[in-house]
This record gives sequence, C-alpha cells and structure tokens, in this order.
Amino acid sequence: MVAAGDDVIHGILRELRETNGVVASTVISRDGVPLASDLPARVDLDVLALRTAFMQGIGELVMESVENEEARTVIIVADQHYIMTTAIDDHSILVVVMARTVEVGGMIPDVLATAAHLRNAME
Repeated sequence: MVAAGDDVIHGILRELRETNGVVASTVISRDGVPLASDLPARVDLDVLALRTAFMQGIGELVMESVENEEARTVIIVADQHYIMTTAIDDHSILVVVMARTVEVGGMIPDVLATAAHLRNAME
C-alpha cells in the first residue's frame, strides 16, 4: 500500500507541521492502522488512528445519505484544536491536528495539497 520510503512520507508530514498552526499529523489506513506519523509523544497513535478512521468513514456515509455525494474532508472543532481528516486514496487517510488559532477554512487547500502530495509519493 505504501510504496514510498518512510523518509519521504515523514518528510511530507514534517513540511506540513511547518505550516502555520499545524501541531501534528499522521497517515493511517482506512482500517485505522498507523502508517506514518509526526505526533507529539503524549498522543496515543493507535487510539487516534482507530478513531479518526471511524470518523472519516462515518462522515462519508452521512454525506452519501444526506446529499448523495462524497465527503472529502471531515473536521472536528474542539476547545483548543481542530482535527481534519481527508482521504489520500481508497486505502489511506491524512489526519491533521491544528491549533484553534488557525483559520481552518484557509487550511483546507493546504491539507488537500498535502494529501495529493502523499498520494503521488505512495503510488
């Protein structure tokens, strides 16, 4: 599933962290298996991967049932952070954690561009 070397994927995630307000990111499988991450040590990667894979799947199902269209990105708003998930391809999901100081709408193009960069690297 991941053809690119770990260094390439980790490099893309590190570049994303250098984007204003991004505090963590990870690439997971649709089954919730972590594939690569750039997370603080305090974050439980396995729990984050499972829950965000579920979140992305549910978001996609809800959009299909409400508007009969595909959800590309799912966003959670918390007190101090946003969590954004977006599909990289049919098998992988990009998870991005951002500070609430970020204008989340302005970050959507950056996150989608990173997902496309990861998709190309993983082919």
